[in-house]
Amino acid sequence: MTAYGFMNGKSLLLSCLLAGCFCQGTAQRYPRELPIEKLPRQALDTLKTNDAGKFIVLYSNNTWEYIYKTAEQVLNHSQYAQHWDTTQIFAYKDIKYQDLPEQVELPLVDSINRFHAPIVGRVYSKYGPRRRSNHNGSDIPLKVGEPIYATFEGKVRYARYNTGGYGYLVILRHPNGLETWYAHLSRLNVKVNDYVREGHIIGFGGNTGRSRGPHLHYEIRYKDQAFDPEFLIDFENGLLRYQVFALERSFLNIHSRASEVLEEEDEEYITTGLLLANADDSTAIRAAMGGTKSGTNREVTVSSSNIVYHTVKSGDMLGKIAIRYGVSIDQICRLNGITRNTILRIGRKLRIK
Repeated sequence: MTAYGFMNGKSLLLSCLLAGCFCQGTAQRYPRELPIEKLPRQALDTLKTNDAGKFIVLYSNNTWEYIYKTAEQVLNHSQYAQHWDTTQIFAYKDIKYQDLPEQVELPLVDSINRFHAPIVGRVYSKYGPRRRSNHNGSDIPLKVGEPIYATFEGKVRYARYNTGGYGYLVILRHPNGLETWYAHLSRLNVKVNDYVREGHIIGFGGNTGRSRGPHLHYEIRYKDQAFDPEFLIDFENGLLRYQVFALERSFLNIHSRASEVLEEEDEEYITTGLLLANADDSTAIRAAMGGTKSGTNREVTVSSSNIVYHTVKSGDMLGKIAIRYGVSIDQICRLNGITRNTILRIGRKLRIK
C-alpha cells in the first residue's frame, strides 16, 4: 500500500489489460455489457503527472481520475523551498540577469492546470519605458472593489501594503517558477503562505499607492525579472495565448514589447499561409519563403509527396498552426496521434498534411 492507501499494481494492471478482462475475475462474474459504474472499483496504481501536487489513480473497472495530494505536500513544492521571502518584494537578489538561461520552457496550462484572467479589460498603459522610469507591467482600469483573480494556482509569497508605490500588493508564486504581482488593491483577500487555485479572489481593485486612478497594475516576473504580461495574456478577451511559453532572456528587457513580437509572428503566419495556398510544389514554397526566417526557429518542410511538416517554435499553439496552414486542429491531432491538450515541445516536428 502507498501513502495514499492505494495498491502498487502495475504488474497486475498490465496482466489484466493483456488478458482483456477486469481484475480479480470480474469479467467472469460481471458481463461486459454491465455499465462501468456498476463494476467493482478498486484502486490499482498511481501515476505521476508534471505537477508535483497532482497524480492519476487507475481503477480496476478501467476508469481513472485526478487526485490532489495533501496540502502539506503541495506546499512543500520545490519552488516554495528556496528564495521564499515574505517581507520583501524581491526574493532573488543573488541571481543576476546574466545568470539566467538563454531560454526556459514554462508550462502554463494542461489538462489539470488551468488559467483565469486576473481581470478583463483593455490595457491603457503598457509595459515599457516611461519617461525617466520603467513601467514593468500592464495597467487595466477598473471600479474600486472589483474582484481580482489568481491567474494560476500558487502560493502567496507577499500580501501587505507596500510603501514603494505598489500600495496593497499580492505576489503569487506558481509551480513553474513564475510570479504574478497584483498592485494598487483596495483590500486583500489572502494572507502570506496561503495556497490558492486559479480564479480565487486574491483581493479587490483599488487606487492605493502611487496611482492616478483606480486600476490593476499587473506584473509577471521570473526570478525577479519582469517581462511584458501581454506575451502571455490577451487582457481584452481574458484569454491565455500559449499552453507552454518559451521565455527568452531577451524578453526580460524593458524594451522587449509583446505587441511588436506578436505582430511579427502574425505577419509571418499570414505570409506563409498565402504562400502555401498558392505554391504548387515544395521547391516553389522554399523559394518563396527563402528558407527558415532569420531570427526564428520556425521551419516548414514540404516533401515531394506533398506531405507538410512544421517544426514547433516558442509560442506555437495548435490553433495558430492550423490557421497558418489552412487545416483543422483535428487533422493535425489525427496525423500526429495527439490531442488538443498535448503540450507542444519546442523542436518537435508535426505533420500538417
